[in-house]
Amino acid sequence: MIPAVPLLALAFTGGIAVAAAFGGPWWFTSIVAAALAVALSLFDPARTSRAVLVAAVAIATIGQASFAAAAAADPTPLAAIASAASGSHEVIGTAVTDARLRGALASVDIDVEQVNGVASAGRLRMTVRVETAGPRADDRIRATGDLQRAPRAASNDYVEYLRSAGIDAVLAYPPRWAVVESNTGAAPVRALRALRRWATSNIERSLPEPAASLVAGVLLGEQRTMPAALTDALRATGTTHLVVVSGQNVAMLTGALVALLAAWLPRRRAALLALALIPAYVLLVGAEPPVVRAALMAVGITVGAVTGRRTPAWIFLVYACAGMLAFNPMLARSVSFQLSAAATAGVLILSPLLAERAAALLAGRGALLASLAEASAVATGAAIAVIPVQAAAFGTLSLLQVPANAVIAPLYGATTVVAIMAGLLGWFPPVATALHASGQFVPAAFIGLVELLARMPGATIAVHAPALAWIGWYLLVGGLVWALSQRESDALGGAGGGLPTIRLALAVVAIGLWMLALTPREHSPSVTILDVGQGLAILVRDGDAAVLIDAGPPDGAVLAALARAGQSRPLDAVVITHADADHAGGLAAVRSRIGATRTLAPDGVSPGAERIDIGDRIRLGPQTTIEALGPPVTTLPYALASENDRALVLLVTIGTRRILLPADIEAPAEHWLARSGQDLRADVIVVGHHGSKSSSTPELLAAVEPRAAVISVGARNSYGHPNAEVVARYAAMPLYRTDEVGEVTVRSDGVRLWVQAAHATLPAQRNGGTR
Repeated sequence: MIPAVPLLALAFTGGIAVAAAFGGPWWFTSIVAAALAVALSLFDPARTSRAVLVAAVAIATIGQASFAAAAAADPTPLAAIASAASGSHEVIGTAVTDARLRGALASVDIDVEQVNGVASAGRLRMTVRVETAGPRADDRIRATGDLQRAPRAASNDYVEYLRSAGIDAVLAYPPRWAVVESNTGAAPVRALRALRRWATSNIERSLPEPAASLVAGVLLGEQRTMPAALTDALRATGTTHLVVVSGQNVAMLTGALVALLAAWLPRRRAALLALALIPAYVLLVGAEPPVVRAALMAVGITVGAVTGRRTPAWIFLVYACAGMLAFNPMLARSVSFQLSAAATAGVLILSPLLAERAAALLAGRGALLASLAEASAVATGAAIAVIPVQAAAFGTLSLLQVPANAVIAPLYGATTVVAIMAGLLGWFPPVATALHASGQFVPAAFIGLVELLARMPGATIAVHAPALAWIGWYLLVGGLVWALSQRESDALGGAGGGLPTIRLALAVVAIGLWMLALTPREHSPSVTILDVGQGLAILVRDGDAAVLIDAGPPDGAVLAALARAGQSRPLDAVVITHADADHAGGLAAVRSRIGATRTLAPDGVSPGAERIDIGDRIRLGPQTTIEALGPPVTTLPYALASENDRALVLLVTIGTRRILLPADIEAPAEHWLARSGQDLRADVIVVGHHGSKSSSTPELLAAVEPRAAVISVGARNSYGHPNAEVVARYAAMPLYRTDEVGEVTVRSDGVRLWVQAAHATLPAQRNGGTR
């Protein structure tokens, strides 16, 4: 029997869900609700009050009406663009969150205050190219550019996503924008922002990339520097929900606070005090729908426990969803809300039944097998519940979703333990050192397993099914719940045990320490072209000496690449060849996270950097030097006026072996370089300007005579790099592309030379773009 109040809340939620999925007039929802009420009365005539069922039909109709009214309302009007189809406008507003980075692009949501000098209201999403980290939350921004309103739509496409997120307009690549004032928020908000950044800084101090990005996402919802490859792998395996702040984070935080406070206070008082801290955590990580839903459930469950009421957790899920939809009916079309609610329902209703059935089948076969079965049941319940939502929202379905979640779920719990330790204690040097040495292997195992599963053939398939098919799916799930519940009484009110996260974390840490101790060291000098997407970063090492040439784009991809290359110690120097964001954008992150004794750059490229000019040398060891071959800054010909042609050209020499690094120079600078009289011959060349058709002239290649070439380029980049004609010029030699083989390391003992790609083999086919 479903109690009356939860049944009414469920009816309200269902009315909104029917309206969001099918639309139609109010009487359509009334007919659907009435049919379900009749079926419920026939199924359980003795326990269900007819008055309650009639009220439920009325409440469902009210839910449909509330959604219809919200959907019919226009987005918040932005003055001065409400009637303008196009044109340039000046917008002033405040950043809602820190900018989200992807390569050299940053997107930030702005609460609008003025448009063209006229007071206005609403929210827009601005996308800009950046050379540093981009705007921060509470920054006041002035931007001028073409605004486009987010038009109305009837489906879960990108436009509908913008509307559900409260975005009224978009501003893409404004020609002028600037931060005019920082930290404009109220004092409590600024304090929470500072706390979030403190915790993020602790994580970054104690863990290398990409483990730090994963852990920051798990604990704080911070995904500014989440590697694109990891994001794609999570989506392919259906495990994206594991790296956003969700109900499990709120539950673990509440439990940890209660346990900590109970040492000084009675347990009931400790629980109530812990509840008072939940709103601060919600604001800290961002009040996204999954977090708000989890916080509301945590409040209900904790109050129930304190007052001695044994209310099943799924009832609090119904209350939380109904309350949130009453406040904002458009949340019904928010994919994050749908995924969160569906996954939680699967865990609370289906997973306990699956776990109890598995326990009965595996009775007496060992605790380890029972723990794995329980973990699989939790993952399977969530995966089964979210399949229709994922298919409808993304048009794809992960065939590995159920096994991937079952395998990865224990690592998620262990990663959360590491995240809490890093976020709270990473400021303490011994803890930071210990986590950096051993704790990183927990999130590293998580990442490695996700990426391994994502590479399996057929990991995802395209799915296009009508809504009725997914209704049929949920009817089958309901039948499964009913069948299983006949075997186990009171299953919905039961509570499952916990996952062996701490033991697993310790086991993975121990294995990681042994791997660290047994991994052989290779001491030969090396040049590693790091995989930083569409950009350039090159690590030169000889013994303990390390120099980074360029720092990649502003999204911090260089940090993950340096971690993959095993570079955790501060650098002896960073050399910036020119100021383009895809070469210099990651400099600030490198300085703050890795550290560098010196920064060198040509005049005017990097404020505060030491000047480096033609003829200057950096010596890393007895065999390894880095020499600047051009351009001559003081006698630069007028023809080399472009920023690319003023880029620093470097030659790395290891004994008798040579690697040429021409940065982004184009045909005019290549012509000057080829006729400069310098010896340009090199064993390996890093192809200029990412393989653009403006570089790699036959004249330069004839002077260099390379035996192998490397292109640093981002997968499916918008520039069309590398150009097909340029690729053809390197047809006579091995050509390595970082978008295909990952990091490329050139290693030499001074006489012999080896080229090794992260993915081991050269691609069978080399294709180029058009630019």
